[in-house]
Amino acid sequence: MFRENRVRQVLLILFVLLLSCVNGSIRHVRMNNELPSDFPKELKDRFEIKDVTSSIPNLLTSDVEVSKGPSPASFSEPAIESKVSKKKKKRMKIKEEHQKELARGTVHSAPFVYPIRRPGRDPIWVGEKFVYSILYLGVPAGSFTLEILPFKTISNRKVYHIRGNAVSSTIFSLFYRLNDIVESFMDYEGSFSHRFHIILDESKQSRDALELYDSEKAQTFYWNRWDHKVNGYKESKEFAAIQPFSQDSLSALYFMRTLALPPDSVISFPVVSEGKGWEAICNVVRREMLRTPFGKVQTIVIRPDTKFQGILRKNGNSFLWLTDDDRKIPVRLEAKVRIGTVVAELRHVELGTPPAAEVNPLATPKPDSTPLPTP
Repeated sequence: MFRENRVRQVLLILFVLLLSCVNGSIRHVRMNNELPSDFPKELKDRFEIKDVTSSIPNLLTSDVEVSKGPSPASFSEPAIESKVSKKKKKRMKIKEEHQKELARGTVHSAPFVYPIRRPGRDPIWVGEKFVYSILYLGVPAGSFTLEILPFKTISNRKVYHIRGNAVSSTIFSLFYRLNDIVESFMDYEGSFSHRFHIILDESKQSRDALELYDSEKAQTFYWNRWDHKVNGYKESKEFAAIQPFSQDSLSALYFMRTLALPPDSVISFPVVSEGKGWEAICNVVRREMLRTPFGKVQTIVIRPDTKFQGILRKNGNSFLWLTDDDRKIPVRLEAKVRIGTVVAELRHVELGTPPAAEVNPLATPKPDSTPLPTP
């Protein structure tokens, strides 16, 4: 007989798609994107979610400068210089003098710069919906759905609205019921997270956790509320330092879809979860033909170096399969847990609407055999 924490472990591990360290619970479900009335006004004004209007252009900025930032390919580990060049020493001296002038108040600091990291052809389409079946020890454990809702804005910047929903199967619900929702709001141009919200509705506990990421101030605000039938209600609020332009537990997957992912490459980028920052490292291990709802297609196999905590701590290698095309659709996931392996397989696809700017719509993965039936 399955222990309830193991059932929860199996489903939650899909919830974070190999790149998070979630554990806990929630109540007071609030998925209408409105912040509570007692929320700090400064944060409420900064992170309020609004609908996109026809008058708002594709590139949305606040009152800070927008400039070309590092490309996704630049996330590989930089080479270490053995000697400091004369030019570099000169630049360092100029920077030191500038800092002294800033301290004296004789000059103003340079405007904050947001990166522009969108690929030439957008792999993420509004309306796309991916439904995965989850198996644990050969038993149907539940389903996991990922979808892209209509664009929103935060601080006058256009954002992708990403939503995930994990639901336990009828069999697993006999031991532990789970119906959890997660939302991420990822910057359209800069490909980083502004806001992350997770709501867990489970047999013995409920949780409402919200994270707001301020890249300009390099800090996150983490508000966690949970109610446990045995341990009672707890609440915590905290600010923490983060690396600017970090990903959250869900946007990390979509950020990877924007990268080139050449063979044998190693990609690293900052991730924040539960107020804590860490570096995600993803190894591109091979190309492989895989049977999918599109038929048999070429895929990219990635091995993430995760940093799970608690019940999600790493117990061996995990792998993620993306279609080897412009869309990079996640089609399979394998994750080692304490006993056995969790497998998520893509079973139903809605491709969404191609971006209006795309002259030639992105091709769907080309099948080499008859597609699998979709439920």
